[in-house]
Amino acid sequence: MGRTKKRARPHTQVEINEYRRRLLVDGTIKSMAERGVAGTTVRSICDDAGSSRGLIAHYYANKEELVAEAFRHLFTTVSRQVREGQDRLGGTALDRLKALPRLIFSPPVFTELNRHAFLAFWHEIRFNPAVRQVNKELYLDYTRRTEASFARAAEECDVSIDYRSAAIGLLALIDGLWLQLSIDDKTVSRGKAFELCLRYIDSQLGSSTAE
Repeated sequence: MGRTKKRARPHTQVEINEYRRRLLVDGTIKSMAERGVAGTTVRSICDDAGSSRGLIAHYYANKEELVAEAFRHLFTTVSRQVREGQDRLGGTALDRLKALPRLIFSPPVFTELNRHAFLAFWHEIRFNPAVRQVNKELYLDYTRRTEASFARAAEECDVSIDYRSAAIGLLALIDGLWLQLSIDDKTVSRGKAFELCLRYIDSQLGSSTAE
């Protein structure tokens, strides 16, 4: 991913608070990715954040709230990176739709840190109501944006489809492939994952892929 940008030194109290919260969020994501749910503790988060243990209690009601905030940050960051990639690409509605899986399975979205962190957070959804609520909220937005992408592409291709079902199918395929690649990348490659997603999009829209 290249060299990590060094954050500007905060000066105002607002900047200091934001800086400290971001350290804790980044530390939580790193700990979840490297240690999983069971190994992520207040101590491991603060060690990875390079901060004192008292900061969590200062900014968050408990560890569960911080974990939920970290998941929100990870999810929204990935969503923003995908949208920015589609914006840079431009092109037709179909081009933008087909860019979705390519961007999801490529850096800076598909990194080792993100893969392992999402696996841990998905597990936490079962047991942490705050994380479950964040996932429900953000995944609903993700689904609606994908539905809109299918609807625009269908109009462009002059076909009538059930764009809601098409979106659910594509996201299920992407999630399943992400999970498989995160667990064992020898079974399926990123290239194959992208190819399978394109075939699905083509099957829904009656289009063809020329790669």
